Amino acid sequence: MTLFRSFPAVLAWRIALLTGVIAAAAWSVAQEKYWLTLLLAGAALYAAVSLHRYVNDTNRRLARFFESVRYSDFAIRFSSAREKGDSFTEVNRQFNEVLEAFRQTRAEKEANLLFLNTIVQHLSTGLLAFDAQMNVLVSNNAAFQLLGVYRLHHLNDLPEHHGPLIRFTRDLDTRGKVLYQPETGRQLSVRGVFLNLQGRAVRLLTIQNIYPELQRKEIDAWRNLTRVLRHEIMNSVTPIVSLVETAQDIVRYDLEQNVVTADLAEALEVVAARSLGLVNFVEAYRSFTSIPQPKLENLSARKMIERVLSLTKAEHKEMGIKVEAGIEPEDLQLLADPAQIEMVLINLLKNAREAIAGDDQPPAEQRIALRASADARGRPFIEVEDNGPGIPPELLEDIFIPFFTSKETGTGVGLSISKQIMQLHGGDIRVSASPGEGTRFVLEF
Repeated sequence: MTLFRSFPAVLAWRIALLTGVIAAAAWSVAQEKYWLTLLLAGAALYAAVSLHRYVNDTNRRLARFFESVRYSDFAIRFSSAREKGDSFTEVNRQFNEVLEAFRQTRAEKEANLLFLNTIVQHLSTGLLAFDAQMNVLVSNNAAFQLLGVYRLHHLNDLPEHHGPLIRFTRDLDTRGKVLYQPETGRQLSVRGVFLNLQGRAVRLLTIQNIYPELQRKEIDAWRNLTRVLRHEIMNSVTPIVSLVETAQDIVRYDLEQNVVTADLAEALEVVAARSLGLVNFVEAYRSFTSIPQPKLENLSARKMIERVLSLTKAEHKEMGIKVEAGIEPEDLQLLADPAQIEMVLINLLKNAREAIAGDDQPPAEQRIALRASADARGRPFIEVEDNGPGIPPELLEDIFIPFFTSKETGTGVGLSISKQIMQLHGGDIRVSASPGEGTRFVLEF
């Protein structure tokens, strides 16, 4: 049976059949049986067409196979074609196995691409890839957030304040990096590399906001400096205070009292007062270098704000300042150290009161707003806003520097301590102000 199902055997009997039909047609012509001739001619035509299709079936299947590979259409299947012999069956089986291998390869490739795209989208580092025409090939949400844009299709879609990034990308021909500050609170570090992928030029950029890290390093540097200065000053001043107290006892009890000893006692009193003042001054900065790690717990934003307003109610009432409070949503929760955050808010409210007190506007118009809410990504924040005289633009970068103050009696550590506390909470504190339009501080968690 196998012999009769082989391709040569089937081909031979089809040729024999065609030959027989043609011979019969010729005989019918000789016998002048034209109706039989027409019938046999039709049968011969059918046999010839069938023979042609049978012989060219393999070519058609090959054409279909190559076409499916060319257009990545791996869904087709080839029938076994057992009626055409074992050789056709084997060829069709091989076709199906190859297509199945292609399907598996494409499925694995798509899974890998999905996996890589998921990783790219979850990175905190911004990623951007541009082609030769500066169209965006690859991007992630972190890049949009760092650049402050909603979507990006072309390099020219970037706002003007990203001019350094635009120029850097256009001029990138090997690898390089650029550091620039598009706005307050963001210091972007951009690294780029030029790639040639199968003849296609690609510029790949990574973007990071190093502002928080720079702020932490700056605060650490100030803390270390303060710690050293405090140590050295205390080591020098403490013996002086002790010696001055001894000299005062000698003048008071062991020397004859006269005009000279009176002048000497007065001078020693001044030295003692200034020395103790210096000791107290240095001790006042102990808190700047010894902020404890926050004890985080889930807090109700509403309850904490109500507690802070209760603690500062007397001062606001005495100065006639109206305080507006708002929480949205009502059940907003914070993960924070209540004591530390309350201290930050009390300090900001104190600064707001002092700023308003120095303004000339009528008391009825003096206002402070204390609000808590969440941003588009669900991260909570608290803002303290006043309608005082504002902060000059040239001072905005300096107000968080330790010991910097524009007040006559200020120590310059309140805002720097507040910034440290927020950074220990994994957040930050930002400020925006315009002269004559008030000041707004935002605590980001």
